[in-house]
Amino acid sequence: MGIAFLIIGLLALIGGIVYAGYSCRNFVKDEKANELTKPFLLSVGAALLGVGVGAIFLVLAAKFGKNWNMDGGHLAMGIVGNFIFSIAFIALWLAFYLRYWKKGLAEKCFKVVRYVLFGSIPVAFAFFILGSEGLAPYLSYPLSNGIAINGSGFHLYNYTNEQSGNNAGGLHLAFYGIVILAGAIIAWKMSDHHMYQKYGKHGILDGCFLWAFPGGILGARIWYVVGNWNGDAAGGPNFSQYFAQGQWWKMFAIWEGGLTILGGAVGGILVGVIYMLIRRKYVDLRIAMDMVLPTILVAQAIGRWGNFFNHEVYGTLTNMNAWPLLPTWLKYQMAPSFYNGSPDLTIISKPVGEVTYSGNMYVPLFLIEGIVNLIGYFVIWFGVRLLWKKTRALGSLSATYLIWYGVVRMIMEPLRDVTYNMGSNGWWSFWNSMVYVILGVLLITFFQLFAYYRKKQGKPVEINRYVPAKATAEVKAPSKKVEKSDITSAPKARKKDDENDL
Repeated sequence: MGIAFLIIGLLALIGGIVYAGYSCRNFVKDEKANELTKPFLLSVGAALLGVGVGAIFLVLAAKFGKNWNMDGGHLAMGIVGNFIFSIAFIALWLAFYLRYWKKGLAEKCFKVVRYVLFGSIPVAFAFFILGSEGLAPYLSYPLSNGIAINGSGFHLYNYTNEQSGNNAGGLHLAFYGIVILAGAIIAWKMSDHHMYQKYGKHGILDGCFLWAFPGGILGARIWYVVGNWNGDAAGGPNFSQYFAQGQWWKMFAIWEGGLTILGGAVGGILVGVIYMLIRRKYVDLRIAMDMVLPTILVAQAIGRWGNFFNHEVYGTLTNMNAWPLLPTWLKYQMAPSFYNGSPDLTIISKPVGEVTYSGNMYVPLFLIEGIVNLIGYFVIWFGVRLLWKKTRALGSLSATYLIWYGVVRMIMEPLRDVTYNMGSNGWWSFWNSMVYVILGVLLITFFQLFAYYRKKQGKPVEINRYVPAKATAEVKAPSKKVEKSDITSAPKARKKDDENDL
């Protein structure tokens, strides 16, 4: 029965997502459609219902396939929570697509889409917590951190035993890499929207992303190898020894793990800057930096969840009871030890009719850093941006990103478990974070002085760089004004809304 529920659930879930995307894509491409018609809403509603039903069947597949002895309360939480979460989550992305890609949408319909976009976020979050709490006591810990596809079929696996049993051989996809890629794509789309607000065209950053992302991976690996050239304080990889032993290829064995976000940001930024200077000559580099770099904080916040799945880069031990607001599955995943698929908890008291459990967990530094990074994005984009806007010092937002992230890492590094501190003395990342801060301060000073002297000399704020007369479609500068077809009957109101959106 579990397999039947799994097949039905996947068909309904995937079918609903595909049909919803297909309906929205046709609506976006139809230049004559500017109203949310009843047939369109019915098709999207049916697709979302299919997604929700698929989520229900997947919960039932887990219950019967894993022989979970779920009580009625947890089963109801799992079904209701995952049903509404899946609908709200897909509705969020559909509204995002309509909001930023549909041209000529009527003002009243535009407002509806905008309400769905921002309203679905808290709904999805709340019901995700509800649904996950229903399933949390029955999951196997530590949670799987990858997918294996081989001759034995499709398997969830954990890196601690990935080469044993059904997990041996075949294709392995680590959740760490998946969440890093997801964070990069979301940051890319956010930056694309910022560029659209400025130039009235999507896709200006597409080529930049395709080059900058692998550049970031390369930078992350180089930073890791250099930082651990002589090993670390916890007996980690020593690349100088590998090199002396003729195992120089270990420096490139990225599949064995070893990336650092500090180096990834540097590598991605350098490659992105070079690309924009060569291929996007009509874009003032300072503007591109301001629109892209703050969104890296969002990518880094999402990417940190890879540490959650890998059960790594955590802080000191603490008691689970000291973190009552954290969901159960997160606290269980952060337990220091596990027994037979469950965290090692100890019964400390047994009042009448109630059992109180207590156990230790590692401080989830990945979560703390992720939240602080998200706060940093909003502070920079909605707060600092207004401050620097008065001085017209383009580029200052990008420099503020360096300062923010550098300070965050300087605070977080000493709190980590010593196992995850890079360098032979464990302070490599701390000092490199300080370099981020210093570089950010220097860049802000430079951008402020540069803007001051341009203004004093009577030059425009933006630098209009030369575009060849025979420019190709890729480098041809788009109009800085949004076409009429991209605005509603109230252009001023829409423009104001655009400037205030993410």
